[in-house]
Amino acid sequence: MFLEFPGLGGMLASMRSLAASKGQPMSMPRISRFFLLPMILLALGGGCHHSSNPNAPGTPPSITLQPVDTSTVSGRPVTFTITATGAAVISYQWAKVQLDGTGKIISSIDILGALSPSYTFYSPQSADAGRYAVTVTNDIGTVTSYAAALTVVPTPEFNAAVGVAFDAAGNLYVSDRDDHVIWKVSSTKQVTLLAGTQGIAGSSDGQGSGASFRNPGCLAFDPTSATLVVADTGNHTIRRVAADGTVTTLAGAAGVPGTTDGGAAQARFNAPYGIALDASGRIYIADSRNHTIRFMALDGTVSTYAGSAGLPGYLDGAAGNARFSEPNGLALASSGVLYVADFGNSCIRAISPNPNALVSTLAGLAGTVGYADATGKAALFNQPVGISLDASGNIWVADTYNHAIRSITPAGVVHVIAGSGTAGNIDGSGNDDANYL
Repeated sequence: MFLEFPGLGGMLASMRSLAASKGQPMSMPRISRFFLLPMILLALGGGCHHSSNPNAPGTPPSITLQPVDTSTVSGRPVTFTITATGAAVISYQWAKVQLDGTGKIISSIDILGALSPSYTFYSPQSADAGRYAVTVTNDIGTVTSYAAALTVVPTPEFNAAVGVAFDAAGNLYVSDRDDHVIWKVSSTKQVTLLAGTQGIAGSSDGQGSGASFRNPGCLAFDPTSATLVVADTGNHTIRRVAADGTVTTLAGAAGVPGTTDGGAAQARFNAPYGIALDASGRIYIADSRNHTIRFMALDGTVSTYAGSAGLPGYLDGAAGNARFSEPNGLALASSGVLYVADFGNSCIRAISPNPNALVSTLAGLAGTVGYADATGKAALFNQPVGISLDASGNIWVADTYNHAIRSITPAGVVHVIAGSGTAGNIDGSGNDDANYL
């Protein structure tokens, strides 16, 4: 059964009949006033009304995007931001707050001039760490945001950082040559002293500060043992550092330079610097002042991989006949090719894997110092030291005395990534060629 709502004419007739039955005749104008007035009021919005507009008049403020906890290092800018809706004339006031054990704000200190939906710390310091909230106000009401935490980690300060290595968890290890220590920087930028004592040189094995180094050089992380391998350059030894900071000597004799191949205890080095490990944990060593590349097997036996001890020079060819001049950084490709930053020759060399290892020049003109992008020997470097590989096989080079970072494709094409060939300390875009990868 359906009910039919009467039309306007039917409603007027019914109203007239009702009035007549009560002995009260109703004229048309009177009927019109009785019926049309509510209709007009409804048309003008005088009836019940609900708006879905969050910024409609009469709507109190509401925060739709809360500030989030964040962390930074000293001096690195960081910003808190919110989004709020509500009636017009919304105002903001950021404050540093304190919470009780239940998370309720118990005190706050307004920040002068922090009157917008976002607040930026342009040079945060340790004293800025804490919780921050913003109060949003309009003519209808007030609301306070979540109290977001700001963590400010002190900027790591190194005296002379020369070696770096990462582990699988994202921890960074740094050798500080002049402070004679190894640092650990966690993925959250927490800095701890892993081994050695700042400013104190020595050669002791032990744990943490009970161990000592002398001008440590490059590092490599060994995933097979979850330890670091360190070229302890000033001690002429190869050391290992465990996760708990325990240091042991793998090969060489502290303070005794030499050229001897043989078992770990009998082997001698002369200022070893560069380190590279293969997937099995075998170690390649740039024995810089012996002008050779050495190899340490899993049983600790040390042999000369390329070059001839005590004979600096430049010569490509069979590994035993090749010549280097103070080789420094090493990088080992998955193919087995070993790349060498040949510091004294200002070029980048490549050694094919055994058997029949051959040495060739990938880029740079031996004995010629310069600063030029090109391919192969047409490119020029100025005593490069650091070297590494990316996942695509490109070689990244710290071109030391050109004060630049260079990149070399597997085909030997050299590009400047950052730096201009002159010393300085300016942040900004690296170079117009930086996007070539």
